[in-house]
Parts: sequence; C-alpha cells; structure tokens
Amino acid sequence: MKRPSIRSVSGGVTAPRGFRAAGLHAGIKKKRKPDMALIVSDTPCAAAGALTTNQVVAAPVTISRTTLQKGRAWGILGNSGSANCCTGPAGHRAALAVRQAAARQLGIPAGQLLIASTGAIGKPLPVPRMKRAIPTLIRRLSRTGSAAAARGILTTDLITKSAAVRFKTGGRTITIGGIAKGSGMIDPAMATMLCFITTDAPVGATDLKRAVREQVQKTFNQITVDGQMSTNDTVFLLANGAAGGPQLAPGRPGWQPFCEGLRQAMERLARLIAEDGEGATALVTIEVAGTSSNRAAQQIAKQVANAPLVKTMVAGRDPNWGRVAATVGASPVRFNPRRLEIRLGGIPVYRNGGPVRVSKGTLKRRFSGKTPSIQIRVGSGSGRGRALTCDLTHGYIRINAKYN
Repeated sequence: MKRPSIRSVSGGVTAPRGFRAAGLHAGIKKKRKPDMALIVSDTPCAAAGALTTNQVVAAPVTISRTTLQKGRAWGILGNSGSANCCTGPAGHRAALAVRQAAARQLGIPAGQLLIASTGAIGKPLPVPRMKRAIPTLIRRLSRTGSAAAARGILTTDLITKSAAVRFKTGGRTITIGGIAKGSGMIDPAMATMLCFITTDAPVGATDLKRAVREQVQKTFNQITVDGQMSTNDTVFLLANGAAGGPQLAPGRPGWQPFCEGLRQAMERLARLIAEDGEGATALVTIEVAGTSSNRAAQQIAKQVANAPLVKTMVAGRDPNWGRVAATVGASPVRFNPRRLEIRLGGIPVYRNGGPVRVSKGTLKRRFSGKTPSIQIRVGSGSGRGRALTCDLTHGYIRINAKYN
C-alpha cells in the first residue's frame, strides 16, 4: 500500500476544521504583552495529554489531569505570566474560578475545559483581571486566531512556535495543527513547555492517549535546553472528528499515517523549542547508534544533550570530543569502550580506542555553524536514538539571573 504524502500547511491549531482560537493581554504580565489564550472546538472532542512527572505540580496540572481521565473536552484555556504553582489552596480555587467563568460564557461544562499556565512560580493568578478579559477573548475567537493564541502563552521565548500537517487517507483529508511555548526549564519527562495540538481526525480517547504517549516519547521527551523539569509541562491533544468517516484506531486503515502526521507536527514544535532555548546560538543534534535497544540509545543521547561541558563546548564552537567521550562513558548504559566511535559534524574524531587524525581547521569550520551535530556509535546493535539541545551561553545566565 502506498503511504500517503504528509505536507506542511499553515494555520497552527486552527488549521484543522472546527477549531477557533484567540489570544490577548489580560493584565497578568506587567508589560502589555499577550498573556491569555483560548482554543475552542465547535463540537466536543476526544481529549488526551501528557503532563509533567515532577512531584511538585501546578494547580492547572492537577485540575486538567482529572479532565483528561474522562477523555472529553471542548477546548483549552492557557495563560502566561504566572505558573500558578506553589500557590496553595488559593491557587487551586483561582484556577477553578477562571475556568468556570470561561466555561459559563462559552456555554460548555467547566469540567470539559482544559487549563494550563506558565510563568513565575509562586505568583498568584489575578483572577478579577482574567475574568474581565474573558468576554473579549471569546469575542476574538476565529479561524485565524492561532498566532494570537501562540503569543498568549509565551514567557522568555523569542519566537512563537506553530506547526500543522495535512494528509489524505481513506478518501478524506485529515489535518493536525499545534502551537507550543518553551525556552527555558526544558527537559520534559512526561519548560516550562506547553503544547496544544488539535486535529479533525475521528479518534477515540483511549487510542488518542496511546498516540500521544508514543509520539511524545519520540519528540518532546528527547529535547533539552537546561536539564530542568518544569512543574507545569503540558501536552494536550483534542480530536473533534470533523474530517468524518469511521474512527481511526490501531490496526485500522489510516492509523499509521495519523501517528506519523502527529509525530511530524510534534517534531517540528520540539525542534522550535530547542532552537529557541534561552540565550541559544546553536541547535545541536545528537545521534546515537549501536545499542541493544532504542531506549538505551535515547538515554545516551539525552545524557550528552544535558551535559554542561558539551553545551558550553558548542557555545565556544570548540570541537572538544573528549567531553563527549567522558559523558558517554558516564551513562548507565553498558558498552565496550573500545567500540566507541565519535563524529563531529560527520567527521570521525575518535575510534578504536584513540583519536583520529583530522585537520583542526576543517573540524572547527564544520562545527562552527548554527546547527552542529554529534554522532556516536557504541557497538553493533540495532538501537538508535536522537536528542535535540542548544548551547549554553552567557545569555542563559543573564536571562535566568533576573527572572521572576
């Protein structure tokens, strides 16, 4: 069977049929920047998600976890400027109050509106301001509102993050779209990382949950900016079935194209997050091969991606492969050191237990671009893994020394 062609399209979360979005400044942030976002479907959706595994979690994470257990939602309400975390019972009540106000004016059950927050920990939500902004936010909902919603969830991000893909299967056209934010405190293990994805594919909640879990592991869980897990990491996926036709499910026609389309949309958003890391000047790809399993390869890749000495090496565009070798060796994954091979930008620098003679000028030129890469092989196994990260610069310290 010929695989359907998956192509990129514009539109973000409103690219799929039946979704509208909006964003605005409600007054959570001191500066007049967008700080609220709303995404709503014309019909109820199957809902699934992946949430932070941090033991300290924000009020919206606790509340949305309950909504996801029921597998049904109409939309997503997000805010930036306050994580609403470590705010005690008052923070929980504030999140419920804002959700209730929005749901009432939308005419939907409050328990079917997902919520997410990002910003400073310990800062309370300004509930009266947010309530006053909700009528305008709802009036602004439109089929072209994805970009405004994307701006409403930004914190230290320098760019908005949006992606959408479209493909045909079984005589129907299916679209998957998403927006995300994330620049610092990024090492999801389901930062702050928020990602809202919509699709018009007809998928049941149980199968949607499976798809999210599998594709998050392949994409968002393989990026890191600073190795810090957030209290608010959130991925939501809503499927309203507006594309029509029979439900997609594992083993049925159209399921594999749907999962691949979801992976591609998530991959593009994950790449944008890593590329926009706080103070970053380079997007680094680490590829690992030769392990006994993909999981082991991903573990090594993530260890290298999180290593400060590797990240500062990239910042200085200094191809110091010894730091990579030391980091790989510190991994809990067992391998024969004599089988270790390292390439920087595709150029062999270490193999058979020793360095490879190579022109320093050639190596430095290859490693000095904005997208350097590191390739690692630890044996002859079939396992493969990849991680995306960014360099660690003075800019990261400057941003985080004063963030509150």
